[in-house]
Amino acid sequence: MFDKVKDLYKLKQQATALQKVLAQTIIEATSPDDLIKIEVSADLKIQSILIDESYLVAEKKEQLEFQLKNVMSSGLSQAQQVAANKMKEMGGLDGLMGGLGM
Repeated sequence: MFDKVKDLYKLKQQATALQKVLAQTIIEATSPDDLIKIEVSADLKIQSILIDESYLVAEKKEQLEFQLKNVMSSGLSQAQQVAANKMKEMGGLDGLMGGLGM
């Protein structure tokens, strides 16, 4: 019984460490014309969005929306991949859950 409690404590420490690493890992995605840039952390939180002023006119609204959607999708996709790789580096789900007999 005590071993299971120790295993749970170890699992919590590993999960906390993974969360910290993901929050500190920043991915940058840009539009092909480099006029839109986003930064997203590997825990899938948008950190910043930078839009060049040339996009801030009514005539470019549709283009801005299209590019922003694509850049955000790209950034989030890259962040998911980074998160998966970080989890693998830490032993994956098997490594995290293995000590619990799961």
